[in-house]
Amino acid sequence: MTQPQLPAQMQAAVLRDFGQLTLESVPVPEPGPGEVLVRVRACGLCGTDLKIVSGGFRGTWPPALPFIIGHEWSGEVAAGGPGTERSGLAPGDRVVAENHTGCGACTMCRAGRYNLCERVREPGFKLYGHTAPGALAEYAVRPAVALHKVPAHVTDVAAALVNQGALTVHAARRAMLGPGDSVAVFGPGLLGLLMLQVARAAGATTVVMVGRGKRLAVARELGSTAIVDYEETDPVAGVRAATGGRGADCVFDCSGNTSVIPQALRSVRRGGSVALLGLAGGATAELPVDLVTLDELNVLGVRSSPNAYPAMIALLASGAIRTEPLTTDLYPLADVAAAFDALKRREAIRPIITM
Repeated sequence: MTQPQLPAQMQAAVLRDFGQLTLESVPVPEPGPGEVLVRVRACGLCGTDLKIVSGGFRGTWPPALPFIIGHEWSGEVAAGGPGTERSGLAPGDRVVAENHTGCGACTMCRAGRYNLCERVREPGFKLYGHTAPGALAEYAVRPAVALHKVPAHVTDVAAALVNQGALTVHAARRAMLGPGDSVAVFGPGLLGLLMLQVARAAGATTVVMVGRGKRLAVARELGSTAIVDYEETDPVAGVRAATGGRGADCVFDCSGNTSVIPQALRSVRRGGSVALLGLAGGATAELPVDLVTLDELNVLGVRSSPNAYPAMIALLASGAIRTEPLTTDLYPLADVAAAFDALKRREAIRPIITM
């Protein structure tokens, strides 16, 4: 791979103390064996980033300070490290990056479930933006095997949604969502609004969105067949009414709110599946054991997006997933604090930093 001339320093949003991100000039990282240096073009901010910055996962995400966060992003190949000559990547290629790189040797990695690498606390496993440096910077380094090319007609901003979209693809697969199914989605944030679109693309004919505020109108615009405003209607009653009283075949919790879990379990049909996509920051939830047991409910954890990036990129490229209503709030890196404030106040579905 040709090695162009690169700057020695870059701008990055650095977490030096919990609750405080500072814009700093730091060295451009150098790609090691099998790694690629990528010029970041767009990086989204999510609820997990808020929790990381506030110290909600301190000691684990990140393991130490200072730290660069950011895990929902797109970019352009800048240079390759040793051993990337046969990677199929070249400077100028537009790419998105997976977050997990497992050890490659444990049982889970060998089974293709590298998101569940058994050596998660050992060298070899990296969760970028959480335990390894993220992409809220002008440049980022990633293994070539974690990068996926993006078609020319998919914009940098749209491509920054592949990370979250691939998570919903993985969720649909875990729940065995199929044509003609009914779906309920709790939480009309970015994750939920992508989940409803992926559910429709997978063949769901009924998609009920549960939430509040103006985001419900966005859900309707993006294909939700029914909406339930939990400030006006009991969520369980609303979902059951929209599914003919039977309950949804699949329920997806995209909220990360522990109070939603019992509601989701009472909104699914007997023998149905409830998939949990949101993180609760260590909080716990009530589990109605008799209901889960007697109705033989499938309660599924969904972590990251193993083997799901190609499918999400294809959905974006085909036009099956609309991103314009989800990416209206763009900020330069210098305004990262304002972007976080907009996310915290729920003023933006997904603030995106553009470089």
